[in-house]
Amino acid sequence: MKRLENKKIAILGTSPIMILLYFRLKKKNLVDVFEHSKIGGAWRIDKYKEKYYSAHNNVVVALNDNEEKYIELINKELARFGCKKTKPKGMYQLLSDYIPKKKYIHDLSNFYLNFKENCNSLKKKKITSVNACSDKVYLNNLKYDQVFFPSCFDVNKISINNLNFNVKPTKSISSHLTIVYKKTKLPSISYTENFDNVFDRAHFRENSRYIFFTGRIRRNYKKLQSSQLIKISNLLQNTTKNIIKIKKNRYCHNIIKEDNLRDLKLRLNQTKLSIVETKQFVKSYKLLNKLK
Repeated sequence: MKRLENKKIAILGTSPIMILLYFRLKKKNLVDVFEHSKIGGAWRIDKYKEKYYSAHNNVVVALNDNEEKYIELINKELARFGCKKTKPKGMYQLLSDYIPKKKYIHDLSNFYLNFKENCNSLKKKKITSVNACSDKVYLNNLKYDQVFFPSCFDVNKISINNLNFNVKPTKSISSHLTIVYKKTKLPSISYTENFDNVFDRAHFRENSRYIFFTGRIRRNYKKLQSSQLIKISNLLQNTTKNIIKIKKNRYCHNIIKEDNLRDLKLRLNQTKLSIVETKQFVKSYKLLNKLK
């Protein structure tokens, strides 16, 4: 892709990768960002009494040797926007054959605050109409010189040079439970993808006043109440006396099948609408560097 300058650009979504793309492009272009939900997407954060915590379970981690060299580049770029990082103090476990060499826990709260303070073109609107052509793209009838979509998005139909393409995203709902604890002794787990019988991905995060647990609920237990989940959790059932607050939330993933996504990318190849890989952070960052 040629370097973009003096263009009117639109970005769909506010996952960390799309926000990094915004910061890169806004230096020499006019950039609108569309987000009809909360900033961060699957990486969003919440707040309890002025303390921020991750509402879901995501980490910036290399999954092969080639990706390892990008970790420090990611750290440096995120740091420029206020992102803080620490090394994990407890267990850090992936369901992967690869053992990462550089492991960090990233606090994205300042990164998002920086984005909100500097992005005066954030549009809280849902995209319902897309028409991609060889020299322009129309989003909800607004004309852009270049548009970027993430690899997961909630648009059912895209018109490509006046021919309709049915995207057919599948909705997948993930459920997460966050528990706020007063300072106490809890399992030493910074991140794991196999926490216990009730939660798969989970982590503990500690600050000066509280300890936050966030766990993704396994499919078989999604319909249970929060109190029931804690009661039957092998690792949490004896921690109830130290709980201050419990919050259960859901996130809707709009998943596009790989074959369908590959076909869509091919059809968009000669248009001004591009799909940005956003499914795995380090791989996505590597590909993002090619969009200069």
